[in-house]
Amino acid sequence: MPKSKLSRYRNLLIYYVLYIIFWFILTSILRSVIFPHGTPVALTNFIPVDDVLIELILVFVLILPISGIIGTFLGGYILSPIIMIFHKGFYKSSKFYGIQSESNGEKVKLLRSSVYAVLMAINLSFYFLTPEIISMILDANVISDLTVALKIPVFLRLLGQTILLILTFGASTLLFSPVWLLKDSGIIFTTKEKVENSNEHILIKSIGEWFQTLLKGYAGIGVILTYTIVILDSVTLYIDNIGQPGNILNVPSLILWLGLPFYLIFSTIPAVIVHDLIKKRRINYIRKIAEKIGIRDIAIVSFELKKPNSKS
Repeated sequence: MPKSKLSRYRNLLIYYVLYIIFWFILTSILRSVIFPHGTPVALTNFIPVDDVLIELILVFVLILPISGIIGTFLGGYILSPIIMIFHKGFYKSSKFYGIQSESNGEKVKLLRSSVYAVLMAINLSFYFLTPEIISMILDANVISDLTVALKIPVFLRLLGQTILLILTFGASTLLFSPVWLLKDSGIIFTTKEKVENSNEHILIKSIGEWFQTLLKGYAGIGVILTYTIVILDSVTLYIDNIGQPGNILNVPSLILWLGLPFYLIFSTIPAVIVHDLIKKRRINYIRKIAEKIGIRDIAIVSFELKKPNSKS
């Protein structure tokens, strides 16, 4: 990687290294607290390692980032043009399209790029987080140890959701990658010519922002409501198991589980860097398709503010 690029991503790379260190420290603590008598059992049959804690590290620092990179490529090259073509075909004469000049921002903003993708990944995983699914994806021994012997259902929920995130994390980055790319491409639409002689408000918006608005409903309030329900359920389970061996570990397990959105933001770092590295190539790709469907005009967006006329 050239020095200029390395300096551009220096902070992100530092964050990612610290993120990896965090997982090694965390799993070392979990090994001594939850599995003090030897090597823990396997997490799942889908990962060819028989150590639940090593598998956790692999999922969060390797598998999820790779899933995000795959989603970024598929969303950018396949879904982005489909969304653009659909938007123009659906609205037809009610919208007017143009291409805004490309911005030359120097900083890659991790939080702005990834927060909604992370929330959607968590929300999608919640839909499938049932006892039946957990029993299918997790190793029978880890389920037995954490529920029968140790009474730590919250940690078991985290493990089940971790495996589900392998799929939902890739799916969410696949859906949000077009948001990033279509925004960067500068493909916008407006209703100016349609409503300028009417009482309606003029709308100027990026197709990427339009698509993001559609997705936000699945990545915002839904996650908050689901988290609230699960927290109440976890507190009830803790109260029901007071006095049982290992039940006290449900408290740190709940804190660890509540931090999931923050961990996953750092898992998107490789996908965000890959997106930025090939951004110009992908912008050219999108603009060539835009030209083929009739989006060719340069869009110059401007407005001016005037003080209202004072009444005498």
